[in-house]
Amino acid sequence: MNIKDLKLKWSNVSAVNNKDGFKALRITAKCISDLFIGVHKNGYRCLILFIPLNVEVKLNGVDKEKLRLEYIKSKNVILIRLNDPDFQDLFNDLVLSLYLKIKDISNAKEYANQLIQGFYKWAEFFEDKHTHKLSREEVMGFFGELFMLNEYIAESTPSNINDVLSSWKGPFDTTHDFIFDNKDIEIKTKEIAKHVVKISSEHQLENEFDKRLELLVVSVRIDLVDGKSIHDLLLLIIGNVRKNQGELSILYNAISQKGFTVENSKEYNNHRFIVSKMELYNCMANGFPKLSVCNIPVQITKLDYLLRVNSLDEFLIEEKKY
Repeated sequence: MNIKDLKLKWSNVSAVNNKDGFKALRITAKCISDLFIGVHKNGYRCLILFIPLNVEVKLNGVDKEKLRLEYIKSKNVILIRLNDPDFQDLFNDLVLSLYLKIKDISNAKEYANQLIQGFYKWAEFFEDKHTHKLSREEVMGFFGELFMLNEYIAESTPSNINDVLSSWKGPFDTTHDFIFDNKDIEIKTKEIAKHVVKISSEHQLENEFDKRLELLVVSVRIDLVDGKSIHDLLLLIIGNVRKNQGELSILYNAISQKGFTVENSKEYNNHRFIVSKMELYNCMANGFPKLSVCNIPVQITKLDYLLRVNSLDEFLIEEKKY
C-alpha cells in the first residue's frame, strides 16, 4: 500500500453503497484488523477501525478544527474524521502512517491503542501555529536547509531514510542544522552576489562531542518566475520521502517547530529562489577563520559576525554547481 494506491481507494469509495450514513471500503486485505476508509454523507473523509465486541476502548474523543477522533460505542468503532478538505493530502499521509503502524498487529487492544496514540502524534500537524511572519532572509535560510535536506534524501535508501530525516535539527534551534553520527553540518544561505554569511553565535562553528564540523554555504538567485518556494520544496521532499517509504511524521514534526504546515507555507510563495551552487568547508582545519568558544575569552558571549566566504578556498572540501 502506497499513496497512489490510497488515492485510488478513495475514488473507489464513491462506488460503494451507503451504510449508516457512510460509504466505506476496507483499506486492504493485508491489514489484520478491520480498518476502513470512508466518506460521510456530508462529504467528510474518515478512517474507521472496527473493534471486536469483547474489547473495551477507553477514549473521551477529541474534536479539533481540522480533525476529529471519537469512539462510537454502539458500533465499537474508532473514527478519525477530517473536517477540512484542504488537508486531504496530509490526511492521506496520516491514514497511510497509521495503516503501516497497525497492519501486522493481531491483538485488538494493542492495535486500537496504537491507532489512538498515532492520532495524537499526527493531530498537531493539522494545526496552524505560525504567528511570526518571516523576513526574506529567514525564508532564504529555511529554503537552504530544505534544499539540502532534499539533497540528502535523494541519496538515501529505505533503510536509512528516517535517520536522514531525523538528522535535520535546524527547526529545533539546536547548535547545528544537521547532526549526523560522524559529523555536524551548519547551513548558511546567501544571495549569489554576496560574499559574506552571518555567524550568529560563538557556538555555530564550534564542534561538539569530538565530531567533525563542516560549514555548507548555499548560494541562490532570487527568481520570482522560475524559482522554487519553500512550499514547492516541501512537496518535492514529501514525494521523495514517500518513494523511499520514509516516515513523514518526522518531517511534519520538524516544520511544526517553526509553526509551519505544508498548507500555510504557501504564504511565502512570493519568495522564490534558484540554487546556483553549494560549497562545503572544513571548519576544523588549522587556520580556519572563526570566532568560537574555543578561541575567545569566556567573558564574551552572544557573539555574531560576518564571515567572508570568498576567501576560504584553501578550506574547501567540495563545490557543486547547479
